[in-house]
Amino acid sequence: MKINLILKSLVICSLLLSSCNKDDDNKDDQGCIKDENFFEAEFDGKIIEPRWITGGGVSAYTLYVDRNNEDENDWEVSLTSNNRITLTFSLINVDGTGIYPIDAASSNELPPTPFTFSKTYIYIEKIIDDSTIYYFSEEGTGVIVITDYNIEDGILIGTFNCELYNSLDPSIKMPISGEFNINLSTLDINKKPCWL
Repeated sequence: MKINLILKSLVICSLLLSSCNKDDDNKDDQGCIKDENFFEAEFDGKIIEPRWITGGGVSAYTLYVDRNNEDENDWEVSLTSNNRITLTFSLINVDGTGIYPIDAASSNELPPTPFTFSKTYIYIEKIIDDSTIYYFSEEGTGVIVITDYNIEDGILIGTFNCELYNSLDPSIKMPISGEFNINLSTLDINKKPCWL
């Protein structure tokens, strides 16, 4: 009787172990790819991308996109990342695919006045040891390249790169580059993307 019980336990354990493997976590093999509604940047050796937050009964994908009510060719994107970084990206006067120079940013573009749609810029808010450091795009150091644009459907796809300067010491400059694919008709911040 004991031998049968031990054998059954071993069979069950072996079945459980054989059904789990490392590939279960490989989301690419399961058809999960970042094909739209992502924003990814590399800055200071880290990847910055929206995260999935949960707390207080609320969950959300932290990719926020806004368009100017007066001119839908003006876009602003903000996101918060797992590494205590918030990125704000503003792009104005988009009239199709092409290259858009990045303007200088400064503390004037910081909240509480978000979505100013004043110019094309990038800035980062980075929290280090409960202190906040800002990095602003520097004039003439980079571009946003739009590879696909559809104003009616709210599609904005492209890449970007520029240098950011440290707000505390403007002589400290760091490169940032990345890509994005936004489709407002399918963006749902209440749905967790499969890659997270």
